[in-house]
Amino acid sequence: EMCLRASAELRLIDPKINLRVNRETPLEVYELGTRLTRLGLGFPQYENDDVAIPGLTALGYAEEDARSYAMAACWEFIIPGRGMEIPNIGALPFANVTDAVIRRELKSCPDMETFKARIRDEIFRTVREIVASKKNLYVIPSPYLSLFFDGCVERERDISLGCKYNNWGLHGTSLAPAADMLAAVDQAVFEEKLPAQTLLAAMDANYVGFDELHSHLKNDCPKMGNDDDRADAYAVWLLNTFAESVKGLKNERGGIVRAGTGSAMYYIFHAAEMGATADGREADVPLPANYSPSLNVKLNGPVSLVKSFTKPDLRRTINGGPLTVEFSESVFSQEESITKVAQLVRLFVRRGGHQIQLNTVNRDRLLDAQKHPENYRNLIVRVWGWSGYFVELDKCYQDHIIRRAELTV
Repeated sequence: EMCLRASAELRLIDPKINLRVNRETPLEVYELGTRLTRLGLGFPQYENDDVAIPGLTALGYAEEDARSYAMAACWEFIIPGRGMEIPNIGALPFANVTDAVIRRELKSCPDMETFKARIRDEIFRTVREIVASKKNLYVIPSPYLSLFFDGCVERERDISLGCKYNNWGLHGTSLAPAADMLAAVDQAVFEEKLPAQTLLAAMDANYVGFDELHSHLKNDCPKMGNDDDRADAYAVWLLNTFAESVKGLKNERGGIVRAGTGSAMYYIFHAAEMGATADGREADVPLPANYSPSLNVKLNGPVSLVKSFTKPDLRRTINGGPLTVEFSESVFSQEESITKVAQLVRLFVRRGGHQIQLNTVNRDRLLDAQKHPENYRNLIVRVWGWSGYFVELDKCYQDHIIRRAELTV
């Protein structure tokens, strides 16, 4: 409580505040955290012990170590003093993989099951390619840091050479757009019999001249985030496939590879590599950060959003990556909204969500800050797993934050 109140009073970008919670956490704790959320700092982020601890033990962590987990720089799960892990060594680009298979193989797929099998093969291939590319890593020796890690002094071994856990983590970027693409292909191509060639031609044209098809794909096909099983089931399948693809893989230090739902900065890179996509997304629309809905989707509301994003078994993708929800600051114009938002976070936790972060934004203020940065030196925003001063960010990150959905409760 003292830390939350101090953070609210100081309003600084560091230290980041993380709250470990579980299904028995009192609503009052969430309300206290929501009062900090209201300020727009991007704090606190919540971690669910009911998912994190069994998820880590299932990967081979000792239970006493799993219970001592903490957050890395952003949100990756780490074991302080026990692990020389690299939890952000690479990223599986769900949207890029799905888009590539659509463009290359959709015309030769007679049904959705065949198409899904091609997607699965591409996920497995991409994951193995990423892991194989990370060879001969050099970590800078840290003799002083080594004093704080179990066994380093006794073994006369620097922490840079490894510790009890030496695992790698792969992010899983743009899950929602990938699920939306699969749902659109299922409905439009395999149910409604849209010729695959027509879909591909529309994508190549960035939907110029295909207005009716564009509207149909964008507005009538299922989208993840609206509690629609037709899209959400594909998200569940994609994450399970990712978890299966890393099973049994070992890195060069003998550690395992963990799957996750985060993005780090990869959501910027991966979007730049794609044109228009089968879900109706135009070429210039960014991909979402972290575990979030597509940016071009009309959402039914925060409850449907939470229901969609708690359908996967997130214990299987425990490298980390929070559901990221943007609220308009107008949400907090009434005191009762504190309780409503707190209840939403508790719902996410009780439904099996792993991590969640909430941001409070004002679109008009952000636009004005781009024009007059000298007036907004202290304006803080949440970027992906960290908070920063808005006017100090590169424009691509500023624009992405402005485009994110603003929800109400």
